[in-house]
Amino acid sequence: PPLVLPQDIRDTVISPRNDYALAIAGTNALVVLVDLTVANPTINPVPGVRPQSTLISLSPTGAAAALFEKQTRQLQLVSGLPSAPQVVREFDASILPGEVLGIAVSDDAKLALVNAIQTDDETRTLWLVGREDSASPLSVSRPSHITFIANTSSALIVEQDIQEVVLMQHLHDNPVRLPGIVMRESGHPIAAIAASLDGRSIFVAQEGSGDIWVTDLQSRTTVVVPCHCRPTVFSPLKGTSVFRLNDLSTGPITVLDARPGLPPRTLIIPVNPSKFSKEAQGER
Repeated sequence: PPLVLPQDIRDTVISPRNDYALAIAGTNALVVLVDLTVANPTINPVPGVRPQSTLISLSPTGAAAALFEKQTRQLQLVSGLPSAPQVVREFDASILPGEVLGIAVSDDAKLALVNAIQTDDETRTLWLVGREDSASPLSVSRPSHITFIANTSSALIVEQDIQEVVLMQHLHDNPVRLPGIVMRESGHPIAAIAASLDGRSIFVAQEGSGDIWVTDLQSRTTVVVPCHCRPTVFSPLKGTSVFRLNDLSTGPITVLDARPGLPPRTLIIPVNPSKFSKEAQGER
């Protein structure tokens, strides 16, 4: 059943551990934290965070968040989530060219990636915001999807024009680009990427494809897992490598289970199991 909340919220982003959510609430557009560990969820404003945030991104474990406010172009990094949130960094993103498309933050809230686009020629650039009050560009071609790997200063970056997933390591001091995962055979743009919580595997989905690519970063071997769906997202569920693959709707939910030690597989969860079972029995 849906959760009953004490006030209206929107633009909700749920923690990878599913224990809290960040959202925008009320006419003042305050950023609030929703506690999902109790039967009656509580909602509290996040101290020090600017209202009217237009982009909210959580780190891979949910320990940190990055929030961007479009009007003032201020980027705030928050640590200590969910029990003791505090703003640990503010960055004036007005020094960056173009409009901000996406942001990502490391679990220690010390690093952020900002994907920006020039409105005149649609040139995209990726900027690394570090400890100093400055940002440095990363050498990647037309970045689209970006995400850090849990508890590291490494990140996965999609170069959309050449359909390659790049692994960038040591972003905290001397960025190193490792050989990427090439996805050019099908010609489909990359729809979503993710990494396992232990950092051993990465997951890639392409638009219009019914398969998931699971790559072991140590052996550099790839397994293709059919999902009988059109994956659009890797939304973390319980476990190190369990993800929801499609957006929530009235249809069935497809889940990727790629936990270590088990062959990766996909599962289909009907929205109404009892109704689904009766219809299946009637068809037989």
